[in-house]
Amino acid sequence: MAAGGEFVDGWVVAQVLGEGAYGEVRLLVHAASGASVALKAVRAGAGEAEAREAALHRALRHPHVLRCLGARRHGALHYLFLEFAQGGELFDRIEPDRGMPAPLARRLARQLLAGLRYLHARGVAHRDLKPENLLLDAHDRLKISDFGLATLFRVRARERLLARVCGTLPYAAPEVLTAPARPYRAPPADVWAAALVLLAMLAGELPWERAAADDARFAAWRAGDAAAGVWRKAGAALPLLRAALCADPARRASLDAVLAHRWLAADAPDAPADGHHWSSQPLPAGAGAACPALSAADMDAALSYSQPAHADDLLLTPADAPAAGARAPLVRRLTRVWLRCDARAALDALAAVLTAQRCAWRRLHPSIVAIECGGGLCMRAWALPVAARGGEARALLEFRRSRGCGLAFKRRYERLRDALLAAAPPAPPPPHAHALLAPLHALAPRAPDPMDTMGTSSDDLMN
Repeated sequence: MAAGGEFVDGWVVAQVLGEGAYGEVRLLVHAASGASVALKAVRAGAGEAEAREAALHRALRHPHVLRCLGARRHGALHYLFLEFAQGGELFDRIEPDRGMPAPLARRLARQLLAGLRYLHARGVAHRDLKPENLLLDAHDRLKISDFGLATLFRVRARERLLARVCGTLPYAAPEVLTAPARPYRAPPADVWAAALVLLAMLAGELPWERAAADDARFAAWRAGDAAAGVWRKAGAALPLLRAALCADPARRASLDAVLAHRWLAADAPDAPADGHHWSSQPLPAGAGAACPALSAADMDAALSYSQPAHADDLLLTPADAPAAGARAPLVRRLTRVWLRCDARAALDALAAVLTAQRCAWRRLHPSIVAIECGGGLCMRAWALPVAARGGEARALLEFRRSRGCGLAFKRRYERLRDALLAAAPPAPPPPHAHALLAPLHALAPRAPDPMDTMGTSSDDLMN
């Protein structure tokens, strides 16, 4: 699926939004109107897993669950059309080793748990909750995404036990790691993962590599030692985390008990924490709503229509490129570096920094670099020229995780950013940097088909 080509009439495949163990998500933009949806491409397996994911996801309608608008199969690929979450990934908001302010973490945790309560009420277990699978829309509302490992654990009021080891190792509950020898209940396992997402938001780090007896930090936690390290950063949320991270699933706090905890009740009701409001789609139907067949109105409601916030703050291609045509929104990311040079010079400076830091890299396209940092961490850097007053050359370098832990990615990004700003002249971001648009042809460089290089994350358990 090469970038820059029409996928269906009028819709053009633009830049990569994210990658995972099974596939890739790209931005799909209507060339005439600028409407945007996300397109998830997954290699079709021998079974019906992709069709089950699409059927399950399309039945879900909740403000804190990413909408699935439809699906189609073409050759060896299965495509899902998804609501475009312009706010980016949750992990991008988490500062390594520092986390985020407690009021923001509390608000996002409430939204995560509200979405999870809806899923469990529908009998759906997510089984892979982590910051990388939690998105934010343009109004900073959290959306649970990626239902590739989701399953029905209850049908017609009858609950079944699960026996598959799956998910992401640091977020997997102890009982998940001992399956299939001892099948487990699905809801407590999701509560465990959600609690670790909250801890990551508060502390900017995870407490252990795996919740097993051979992990010294987990063994210390299970023995009652929460006096040092990551747990000090939890602050007043520590009692909630003790209840939700009880190793015995039969004694672990239920989802309703976690939602009723007094720490989560502070600062209610929910409201955007940073005061920003961006043009985006309206809220989908609320919790408990019936799930009729998808209509044209549903599709229109989940499309994102974005307009420039300020004419001088648009990302531009070179001066001789046409200015007319649709402009597509850029996902809000905190992993950007603004430099006072052109895009070519910015990539040259990045190449020198990568070589100095002993990172393997290669050019996928004149404006895109693939980077391997070791330890299973991979990322891509993308250079765009920026419109600036007075004709001064400016460039934006945007970094995006391809594989590996989101927190490890943020740590490596900070090292690269600091080295770049020391080696090249920095530039201030434009006043409306949270609402940037770019010409569609700038977002869709023709590059090798990324599906050809799809791999499996070392952090994922896929037994």
